[in-house]
Amino acid sequence: MNHRFITSLQQLLEDPGFIQWARGEKPEDDVIWKQWADQNEERVKLLEKARELVSAVESENQGLTDEHIEHKISQALRIAKQKELHKKTQQISPIRPLFTSGWNVAASVLIVLGLGFALFRIYKNNRQKLEPPVAASQEKPETITEIVNNERALKYVQLPDGSSVVLHKNSSVKYPKEFAASKREVFLSGEAFFEVTKNPEQPFFVYANELVAKVHGTSFSVKARAEDEQVIVAVKTGKVSVFTKKDAKAKQYTEDKELAALVLTPNQQATFERSHDRLFRTILSTAILLNIPIENQAFTYSETPAEAVFTTLSKAYGVDIEFNREIMSQCSITATLGDEPLENKLKWICTILEAEYEITPEKITIKGNPCR
Repeated sequence: MNHRFITSLQQLLEDPGFIQWARGEKPEDDVIWKQWADQNEERVKLLEKARELVSAVESENQGLTDEHIEHKISQALRIAKQKELHKKTQQISPIRPLFTSGWNVAASVLIVLGLGFALFRIYKNNRQKLEPPVAASQEKPETITEIVNNERALKYVQLPDGSSVVLHKNSSVKYPKEFAASKREVFLSGEAFFEVTKNPEQPFFVYANELVAKVHGTSFSVKARAEDEQVIVAVKTGKVSVFTKKDAKAKQYTEDKELAALVLTPNQQATFERSHDRLFRTILSTAILLNIPIENQAFTYSETPAEAVFTTLSKAYGVDIEFNREIMSQCSITATLGDEPLENKLKWICTILEAEYEITPEKITIKGNPCR
């Protein structure tokens, strides 16, 4: 299963219209999806696989738990490793095709299971009864967390929902210790890169001086320094809706989950000019705004040594990652981790390596066994 197929599969599973149709709630869309699939053979396979995943989650939705899914992931990993050990007992050709090892099989299996895991979370979130929203202005002072970065070039901040913030030097971010059920609100002063955990039922808002960015799950950069003439948002992946606090529809954009303002897609930028009180969109050759490593890092690995993977993550997120280089010297990773927040990346990597991780404000520690 190639990376393009997996990416397309994930896009289908994140499409609310497809989910409704696959669950049999929109039979009037049968013709639309048939025409879409008939364009090529790969789309036929995509549609079949996506419907299988939706059906599997729907049938097990009442009893499916995170622990059950993690058990299935570990089980898939063990099966792949057993296949690898079995291959070693047989005669091996001196030329081995790429992506045929048990570990590569494990990575593919894990990615597909991960899509199912994400889909399960969407179903669970959709079925939860929403609590009344808590306005940011009503938050008690003791419930607000503020992180200030005055010392490091970059500082990693993990938000309550698992989203990642890479905070530039001389910048700060404020957020509640627990997000409201209906929305997630973060307040930025300075510069930062965001990777937002996907949750269509709980939109994510970044308030950056005069500008507000509304997302459901994506990665983007924000430049909002008090002394600058402009406030800028640049999108790396996904979609971001941008509007000003003074916009006549600002309240509607905040309260309506589906309503979007100025929509940005990958390699697009929104700029608010303070002197002219003007907001406009431009197309970029790349989404690089802050000139930091994570803005152009793809996080795609093919039999990459674990040490190189951890080094890449450390530089991208501005966080120290400690691990035993001698123990993990034979470990390698094959996976596409994309725009998932750092903790999700760590979960996948540690599942593949059968390792454990611990996140503290100072560092991330990886503990595992030798790979053979």
